[in-house]
Amino acid sequence: MKHDVFISYSSKDKSVAIALCHALEQAGIRCWIAPRDVTPGQPYAAEIVNAIREARLVVLIFSIHSNNSPHVGNEIDKAFNQGKIIIPFRIDKSELNDSLDYYLARKQGISFRPRSRKLETQTVH
Repeated sequence: MKHDVFISYSSKDKSVAIALCHALEQAGIRCWIAPRDVTPGQPYAAEIVNAIREARLVVLIFSIHSNNSPHVGNEIDKAFNQGKIIIPFRIDKSELNDSLDYYLARKQGISFRPRSRKLETQTVH
């Protein structure tokens, strides 16, 4: 296994995803994040599927943007069907869409309030 964590996020939340990736890697937790870790010349979708398969767990940067992203939905579906641990990292107060609610309704997650720089754990639903 090349990495411990697959980071799923909307490209509109890229700065948060990169910051989280950096923090985890500084703590010795190996991450896979697109587009950084996509092998040049390989099909993007296949690289994502392989990265999810190799990961121990998936961290979802959850926001209004990821909630509306079909690509994030596909990643969470793959992770769920492969029995991966999925940890939602909520960065706004958006409600889960029906698809994500199906996968995440009973998951314990982490909420981050950027202005206060405060982390809180809570059930996602």
